[in-house]
Amino acid sequence: MEWIRPGTNVDFMRAARFWVPFSTGLAVVSLGVILVVGFDAGIDFKGGTKVIAEFRVSAGVDRDEIKKVVDDLVTRQTGLTGTQVEVQDFDVGAGGAEDTVKFQVFTELPSLLTPLKKMEMAREIERRFGRGTAVETPYEAGDKFYVRLPVAWPLDAARHEMSQVFGAAGHASIAMTSDKEEQVLTDLYREKDLLLGAKDDEVRAEALRVEEEARKKIAALRDDRFTVEVQAVKDQVTDALRARFGDAFVDVLSTASVSPSVGKELFQTGMLALLYAIIGILIYIALRFDVKFAPGAIACLVHDVLLVLAFIIVADIKFTLPIIAALLALIGYDINDTIVVYDRIRENLQKGRGGDLLKTINLSINETLSRTVLTSLTTGIVLVAIVLLGGGTVQDFAMVLFLGIILGTYSSIFVASPLTIYLNRMMQKRAAARA
Repeated sequence: MEWIRPGTNVDFMRAARFWVPFSTGLAVVSLGVILVVGFDAGIDFKGGTKVIAEFRVSAGVDRDEIKKVVDDLVTRQTGLTGTQVEVQDFDVGAGGAEDTVKFQVFTELPSLLTPLKKMEMAREIERRFGRGTAVETPYEAGDKFYVRLPVAWPLDAARHEMSQVFGAAGHASIAMTSDKEEQVLTDLYREKDLLLGAKDDEVRAEALRVEEEARKKIAALRDDRFTVEVQAVKDQVTDALRARFGDAFVDVLSTASVSPSVGKELFQTGMLALLYAIIGILIYIALRFDVKFAPGAIACLVHDVLLVLAFIIVADIKFTLPIIAALLALIGYDINDTIVVYDRIRENLQKGRGGDLLKTINLSINETLSRTVLTSLTTGIVLVAIVLLGGGTVQDFAMVLFLGIILGTYSSIFVASPLTIYLNRMMQKRAAARA
């Protein structure tokens, strides 16, 4: 399909005299922005809390309304403004229920308990269980309290006392486990899975006996180390949503926390994925093209990635896993566009068309221009629709990818090709000097 009339002869390389210095300046400025300002990490990398809430379909609850309720709750409980809150559809299509709809709410705060509130509750635990009691409440642990008692307590008695402490502070529901109990349950699940995997009925019956013995062992346990988790996020979000939406709100189905340390590990893994993708592409370029072409493709790739990363910072887009996915897609799209132009240049050189290299490159770009415009346009239309109609991280993903497509098309013509001409001239000069 030819959108551009065959035989079109636009002198792109003439305009490259202006665009090459301009692109170099932009790349340097972008690198400065990245090094000086840095990225604003999203919930994926900062850590935070995920809540799954269920609503009645007939109420027509909107994501923006839920976001405002949670925003107000966070501000009211912590005094912080501008914290990141995202609301996404949780079940769509065949996976969704007919009469209810679920939303996934993310907030970058691992807990709605303030440090002062945690300290007050820790002191109350120490008063209840006596001198020698130690309570740790690290920020990244969210709503968890790590308690060490001066003496070992029966598990049921310790739970009862702990429920009294947290109940007086307004937290009726807590989850409490002891270290010894966790170890017994871990051993139970491991052994039970092995036994249930057997086809022999007697062996499978043994699994039930092992489980019963583990229950008796737990009932007789005494321990001095406990982990107590307050359901503060679940309780407060439930109350806030019910107050705002009434009968339209069904329930908060689950909550889960991601600690900053896990987020940091996720960030490092994402950046490694980017690095490996770039290294793999560089190896491919080195094998596919000679020294005259490969540096242009590499410069094109570095130029586009730097500009997109700077755009993410300037546009105040949260750096999340979907953004890394957009960068990976951009890298693949970018190098593909450059390779299409380079392949046509090599074909024309082998056929002896176009005279010198500059004319051959101009000819090749014009011959692939219809394909380039058609591909970029069709992809761009889809991304524009997502930007206008989407929301949250999906919108950010589309914006980044849309900019990447524009830059990929631009840099294939005005960055990679001029650099190829420059390297060719430099190699010719060296050859002439040696001769």
